[in-house]
Amino acid sequence: MDKYNEDNDDKIKHLKMNEELGWPGIKAITESMKTVAYPHLISIRLWKTYIEDEGVRAICEFMRMSSTIQCLELLDDKVTPLGCEFLGKTLTPGPACPPISILKLDHNAFGSDGLKCLAVGIKENLFLKTLSLTYCDIDQHGARSLMEVLIFSKSLMEELILTGNQLRNEGTKMILNGVSIAKNLKKIHLADNNFNEEPDLLEAIKTCMDRNKTLARYDFRNNDLNDNGKSIRSFWLINFVLI
Repeated sequence: MDKYNEDNDDKIKHLKMNEELGWPGIKAITESMKTVAYPHLISIRLWKTYIEDEGVRAICEFMRMSSTIQCLELLDDKVTPLGCEFLGKTLTPGPACPPISILKLDHNAFGSDGLKCLAVGIKENLFLKTLSLTYCDIDQHGARSLMEVLIFSKSLMEELILTGNQLRNEGTKMILNGVSIAKNLKKIHLADNNFNEEPDLLEAIKTCMDRNKTLARYDFRNNDLNDNGKSIRSFWLINFVLI
């Protein structure tokens, strides 16, 4: 309680842990902060703390009372679709929505079902700028949810990181359809998603490059691209001036 007291000169703005904490541990921390209405925390970064869904619930309950959290990272924390549902409800626009601009949920195997639960809240979010969902077992069935996030007219999304999922051709094309419309997107990461250079996919990439002039980075590495993506690079070089 003393550690989180408002009168303490040493304000804690960043909560960062990378050791096993479990959901009882993070719940004890968030309950302490709720008790003193702690107003200084800006970011929560938990890596391999294994807080599971109950830990996510505790964080969400705290964030609904706080208007300061801007960054949430829950990496490899055993989050399932239920935890994504808690996050989706918390990040739904409204008076209690925290101003999260960076959300990273990498290495949690919640799959497309979890993504759908998350997207319910973030598809009309007015704060989110960076969303990272690497190695989350997302396949083509989750692509539509992400497309809906991208095409929201008031979206501020600047970077979407989907490296290491299983979108394949079908899912990648749907994502690119959303990317072509996204007004503020600057970076899209689709590395290691098991897609190839079929004509429809190349056409989707061409459409993106034609329509979306704000995009400065496409990451297509480690996919089944002929000659390491030679045809894609050739199209870029022929049709665009690289800055």
